[in-house]
Amino acid sequence: MTTTTSAREAILTEVQARLKKVLVSGGFNTDAGAIVSMGESPAMGPDDPDESISIVIDPDGVGHQGERIVVTLPVRVFALVRADSTASPWLSVERIVTDIKRTIETDHDLDGNLVNRGLTRGSTSPLERESGSEFVGAEVLYTAMFAEDWGSP
Repeated sequence: MTTTTSAREAILTEVQARLKKVLVSGGFNTDAGAIVSMGESPAMGPDDPDESISIVIDPDGVGHQGERIVVTLPVRVFALVRADSTASPWLSVERIVTDIKRTIETDHDLDGNLVNRGLTRGSTSPLERESGSEFVGAEVLYTAMFAEDWGSP
């Protein structure tokens, strides 16, 4: 049996690679791409940057099933800023949100991994800051629509 990359893995790899490019040296507003975690919240130590990005994958939805299976995959991208890192942490969050949108939305098929114009953006929502949390942040919701062949995801 040959090992292959699934469509889901290719999509998530492309999203993560784009977000890792969010660096001031690359023309972005922030260096939030220095720490990009997937599927978990980053554990930030005192020597880590004050900004980061986190990717959370929600359960997918299955649509049309014919010769191929059409799947929608919700991907939430979080902009996180250490609350005490600046006098205006929310403005820092907004700069990261801008960077996220710029890098993810360069095309609507994530480099050919989605069906035609298969990327949609949902709302951008501030995160509720829980008592004792060191971070403030916001979430940008994306949905990626792709097709899988039967038995060959």
